[in-house]
Amino acid sequence: MKKLILPISILLLFAVGCDNPMLDNRVELDNSELQDFSSELASDLGLSKTSASAVNDVLNRHGRGGKHKEPGFLWKVAGELADKLSDEEKARLFEKMEEKEIPLFGTPKIKKGKKGKKSKDPFSVIKKVLTDDQKVTFKAIKIAYKEKFKVINEQVKDGTLSKEDAKAQKNALKEAFKAEIDALLTDEQKAQLEQNKADRKEKRKAYKDSTKAVKIAVLGMTQDQVSAFDAANQEARDAAKALFEKSKNGDIDKDTLREGLKNIFAAKNEKMAGIFDDSQLEIIKIHKALSLRKKKHKSKKGKKGKGGSKSKKG
Repeated sequence: MKKLILPISILLLFAVGCDNPMLDNRVELDNSELQDFSSELASDLGLSKTSASAVNDVLNRHGRGGKHKEPGFLWKVAGELADKLSDEEKARLFEKMEEKEIPLFGTPKIKKGKKGKKSKDPFSVIKKVLTDDQKVTFKAIKIAYKEKFKVINEQVKDGTLSKEDAKAQKNALKEAFKAEIDALLTDEQKAQLEQNKADRKEKRKAYKDSTKAVKIAVLGMTQDQVSAFDAANQEARDAAKALFEKSKNGDIDKDTLREGLKNIFAAKNEKMAGIFDDSQLEIIKIHKALSLRKKKHKSKKGKKGKGGSKSKKG
């Protein structure tokens, strides 16, 4: 009996050992953002151990060493997960997207007031070129104009100023504010701002072009498909631009603009869907689902950060 107990006890120790590759073959990611993203996918989609390990492996190969910030990262991941996830796991990945009827190829972004996510400081690019003395003056100018805008808003609220007159006064204030900032800057600083703007534009274009190249490679797009895709995109952009111009000129109201944009982008999505075969569409769908999840993950992370320790005011 003792002879039987000893081998069994050794086997149990081996089986429950924390370093046992039979039970835990996960690939540890070198980035907390990727690790959290992987864990959320495994949990939300109910991934099998095999699939969870495969997801980690793919994220590790394409994302380690900061590569997750490089152009086309999610396209590379989507291309591999198309083969590694089961049909049931893919269905769970697409579930929320299909419930909300989110189109594969984007949708028009229509501003709906001030309830959206707060943007970064719009004056941060200017502050970077200012001297310490100029920053003091700049802050004083901002405070003064903020009070002027506040007075206008209060007058509209209590009914002593119409919305049309308020709009005209605000536009005049914006121009006056720009003039004061322009007078504050030196010619060298203005030149530096223009150069910085050009550099940012070039950087965005390079990133976009690189991402597109990865997408084409992952999907195995033909030149005809690339041309058709670009043409559909341009056609939608031109149609949307024409609608915005009509809205700006007062030829159509906001509801007509919104409905027109909705129709334009619905037609674009239908046209684009016809460009790709089923396997390509599946990769595109996985990429879309992953992109939405990654944005949601970043949003959650941002909210947690705001809820934590108070940040220092500059």
